Amino acid sequence: MPHRATAVWLPRVIFESALITLSILLALGLDEWRENRQTEETIKQALSNFLSEIGQNKARVDDARPFNKGLHDVIARRARDGDITSMSQFIDIMDSYSPVVLQSTAWETALATGSLAEMDYGLVSALSLTYGLQSRYEQTNRGAMSRLTSPQVLSADTLDLAIYNSLQYLEDVTSMETELGVVYTEASLVIRDAWVDLSGEEPKEDYGLLRREHP
Repeated sequence: MPHRATAVWLPRVIFESALITLSILLALGLDEWRENRQTEETIKQALSNFLSEIGQNKARVDDARPFNKGLHDVIARRARDGDITSMSQFIDIMDSYSPVVLQSTAWETALATGSLAEMDYGLVSALSLTYGLQSRYEQTNRGAMSRLTSPQVLSADTLDLAIYNSLQYLEDVTSMETELGVVYTEASLVIRDAWVDLSGEEPKEDYGLLRREHP
C-alpha cells in the first residue's frame, strides 16, 4: 500500500514543484526584464537631456565667439592707434561684453540619479571631459569683468595694464570657446552612438549637432 500511495502522489508533487519553480523563474525573469526596461528608459532620457543641453550650449558658444574675437581685435587696434586715451573709454568698450551662460542641469541630474553608473565608460569619460572643460570656461568667466573694470584696480596710471589684461582675457575666452565647440561636437557623436546602440535608431529630435553615419 505505501508503495502504491507513493506512486500516486510522487508524480503530482514533482509536477507541482516544477510548476512552482517555473513560476518563480518566470517572476524573476519578468522583474529583471522590467528593471532592464526601466534602466534603458532612464538612460535614453539622460542621453536625450545631454543632447539637448549640449546642443544649446554649443549654439551659445558659437554665437559668442565671433563677437568676442571682434571685441579683442577692436581693443587691440584702438590701443595700437592710440584711440583709447581714458579709462572711461576703456570701460565703455568692455561694457559691450557679456559672458556666456551655459547649462549643466543634465550632468547634475545624471549624477544625482545615478544614471551615469549604468552608462558605458567611454560615454561617461566623454561627458566628464565636456563638462569639465565647460566648468573651467565658466570659472574663467566668473567675476572676470568685475575684476577687469573694478574702480579699485583702475586708474589713469593703469590704463595700459587694463588694456593688456583685457586682451589676454579675451584671447583665453575665445580659445576656450573654440575648444568647447569641438568638444561639444565630439561629445554629441559619442552620445548619438550610445543612443543607436541602445535603441537601434537615431534619436528623433534634431538638436542642431552633427550626426554620425551608421551602416
